[in-house]
Amino acid sequence: MPVNRRRHANAIPLASFATWALIGIFACSAGLGYVWYKNQLYVTGAQIKKLEIELSQLRSRNEVARVNISKNISTRKLQERYDSGFLKLIPITNDHVVNVTETPQALGRDELRPVSNERLQE
Repeated sequence: MPVNRRRHANAIPLASFATWALIGIFACSAGLGYVWYKNQLYVTGAQIKKLEIELSQLRSRNEVARVNISKNISTRKLQERYDSGFLKLIPITNDHVVNVTETPQALGRDELRPVSNERLQE
């Protein structure tokens, strides 16, 4: 019996198409991923640059504030403000001053006393 030689002549090579389709899908996804990561890199770089500019502005504002604080708390500047009447200060009299001293209290025999565990260094 003769074998039909044309039986496989019109068959579609599905395995070859599937292989090339997977290679194409991988190449497209790799390209899209590369473009997305590059775009993300540029966007993040722009955000970092904006934040660096904001940080330098905040540092300069802090330095200006420090200079103003040191200028305004100087004795000469406070005296000028007091003389001009801007600061309403009244002198503290001795009857408003309270001296606080710690007097040792006599402890009885049955009372607990604080103990210090300090070591003497030789």
